[in-house]
Amino acid sequence: MVKKGLFILMIVSLTFLAKAQELDIQQTIEDLLESTGENMSDETDIQEILDDLEFLRQNPLSVNSATAEELSRLHVLSDLQIANLIAFRKKTGTIYTIYEMVAIDGFSPDILEKIEPFITFETAAVKASRNKSHNDLFLRSTRAFPIGDQSKYEGSPERIYVRLKHVSANLEFGAVTEKDPGEAFFRQSNKQGFDYSSAFANFGMGKKSDRIFAGDYHVRFGQGLVAWQGFSMGKSAETTQVFRSGRGIRSYGSTDENQFFRGLGGQFSYGHFTFSPFVSLRNLDANTDTVDGTPYFGAFQTSGYHRTDSEISGKNALGQFAGGAHLGWSHNQWSLGITSVYTRFDVEMDRSDEPYNQFLPEGKEGFATGFEWKGSVHKVFLFGEFAVSENSGKSLLTGLMTKPSQNSEFSLVYRNINKTYFSFYSNAFTESSRVNDEHALYAGLKFFPAPKWIFQGYADFFRFKWIKYTTSAPSTGTELFAQISFNPNRKTGFYLRYFQEEKEQRVITGILRYNEQQLINRLRLNFVHSLNEQITLKSRLEFSFYSKQESEKGFLIYQDVIFKPSGKLFGINGRLAYFKTDGYNSRLYAYENDLLYTFSVPALYGNGLRSYLNFRHSIGKSFSVWLKWAVTHQFAQTVEEVSQNSSTKSEIKLQIRYQF
Repeated sequence: MVKKGLFILMIVSLTFLAKAQELDIQQTIEDLLESTGENMSDETDIQEILDDLEFLRQNPLSVNSATAEELSRLHVLSDLQIANLIAFRKKTGTIYTIYEMVAIDGFSPDILEKIEPFITFETAAVKASRNKSHNDLFLRSTRAFPIGDQSKYEGSPERIYVRLKHVSANLEFGAVTEKDPGEAFFRQSNKQGFDYSSAFANFGMGKKSDRIFAGDYHVRFGQGLVAWQGFSMGKSAETTQVFRSGRGIRSYGSTDENQFFRGLGGQFSYGHFTFSPFVSLRNLDANTDTVDGTPYFGAFQTSGYHRTDSEISGKNALGQFAGGAHLGWSHNQWSLGITSVYTRFDVEMDRSDEPYNQFLPEGKEGFATGFEWKGSVHKVFLFGEFAVSENSGKSLLTGLMTKPSQNSEFSLVYRNINKTYFSFYSNAFTESSRVNDEHALYAGLKFFPAPKWIFQGYADFFRFKWIKYTTSAPSTGTELFAQISFNPNRKTGFYLRYFQEEKEQRVITGILRYNEQQLINRLRLNFVHSLNEQITLKSRLEFSFYSKQESEKGFLIYQDVIFKPSGKLFGINGRLAYFKTDGYNSRLYAYENDLLYTFSVPALYGNGLRSYLNFRHSIGKSFSVWLKWAVTHQFAQTVEEVSQNSSTKSEIKLQIRYQF
């Protein structure tokens, strides 16, 4: 009886979905990125997510025929939810409406609301659309003002970006070129034009799942202990989505100049087995030198900028060979896999003598291999990966996801990574960005106490047995998150969020170095209301509190207005924000709407105003134009007896898209 009551309440919540207009892709991207918060930067590579969601917005995915791999392109569903959808589909037959999907285990109203713009229940139209050829050409330019002193840079202050992509049933190919601000353009060190160029292609072979990749690509296997390139969700407001769904090999068409391979790869299946070999040969930026006639490098140069003599001298200075493979086996609800990656550089790596580097590998070669698993036992989804590297490095990441009751979800993740483990391509669900020396336990909860209400929370307890870059001794820390959301209808919603992080950080006083506890607290109230089908208002009030040796505090308040006239080919949105913090440590972050395929998450600190205005206009079916103007004004103030004059910085972005 209780289950029936809860089922009816969820159906009532879903009735608001029927009245929904098509959601803009930017809103879904905002939901994903806002939940990650300060871990994002404007350079974070999310091109794959943007590509997938934009394609699915124009060519919705059929929930009645989509494969597990195709459903993973929604980037919202876990493997457990995808498995439950496919099982439900086999048991009940055709799904006709989104109302039926509420009966699928794990498909709460908030999840259905997020995927609604990208799915359809009409299979014929979708199959026809996949046989069509899609071509996209993007031209983008940005420039910041005032320009400042450009004498130390080779080039002009503009950023210029060009991207072409073709997608058809069995073939994808494309190219990306970019010039960063300050880089030369068709002169001096860049006589060929753009400083960075990338190209990719992939094509199907017979079986639907078999594919060959050429050019630039990235790999994502297991839980990221051995090989996971590019963006992945870590700790976020989606507190129970902790499982990494490895996408295998995917073509790479972004502007991050580090996180990809260049060469050949493939994905082949036979029965219950899949095999994915890959090989890469490319040059990396690095700071190289010579000692007694022997070349070496101490660190990678990862900024991607080539503007000054020192940056240009490190460009493509290091040769890298990488090769490996993944072998997977799947049957019913269980999957197992092995991933191995070998790396060789053409010169020796010689790290600095800092204590935090003591146990990390050096030399020309590196090797890591891992064993992964995932599967369900009753209503518990189990997953994990165990990996080893040279120098007896070992790491374990394992977890579970379950539904203790019809209206709740629970996740648990345990990490045990020793101080000698290292892989050049690791990117796992960890506290530290470097997957090394971490012992931690994470617990996440999602609870639906009543219709229209959602509670989300997590607690993460971590310990480092050796010195980190930001510490002077072994350290511990905790991170807590709680959020309560209320959405009385499709037009109105709000959430109240609390975040706390407490961990030890290094303090330097004269010749002394020691750890001291650092505490960060943030409190946010966010409100969204649609006045009508054309105008939406978004408001936020947020506070931050920081303490270590000294204390800081700050707050941010902003108002967004989004205007989308019905039946018109244009849209406008803008923001006016006021912020005041005691310093950089109490900074606050706020996701900004931007041009399609771009985003901004600026750090706001000091005392000032931040505003922006976006304009989008479609010209026929083929051309679209975006324009963004953003301004940050800092008020004059005195901080610790140091006077700062008022200043104004602005940025203009222009983008043109041609679809053919």
